[in-house]
Amino acid sequence: MHRTDNLKWRIFFIVTLLGLATLGGMAGTSAAAESALEKANMKVVSDFIASWDDPDKAVTFLSADASVRMVEDEPAVVGPAAIAAAFKGFLTPGVTLTVETLSTTAHGPVVLNKRIDTVMTPEGPDQVFPVAGVFIVKEGKIKEWADYLDK
Repeated sequence: MHRTDNLKWRIFFIVTLLGLATLGGMAGTSAAAESALEKANMKVVSDFIASWDDPDKAVTFLSADASVRMVEDEPAVVGPAAIAAAFKGFLTPGVTLTVETLSTTAHGPVVLNKRIDTVMTPEGPDQVFPVAGVFIVKEGKIKEWADYLDK
């Protein structure tokens, strides 16, 4: 099995478990139910997203071996330098990205959020993407991140 296939299955498994736990009432989403570590992990993800307009700052939230899949049908980008380059390639001059985080929850190192990402370009209409983001945070850094269109 390729590393990217393994990553897909791991993320699918994690998202499925989180969904089942939420449906079964086992995963609390209230602030009182979140541990200090989970709150810290959610803050790392929130600060990471807030820094997306500055790719060099954004990668400071990533581990040295971070794996990022910004588009679900494309291979993961690995390592902060490659991820910064991908961000810079995406945020070309004139392109603006706004992010509205609708909800965020954590279960241990897994942070799951629902967002609306809007890409604005000078030459066309806004592109709006409802997204489910899955982040794995270890030792205060994002180790894995994958986004999935929330269709």
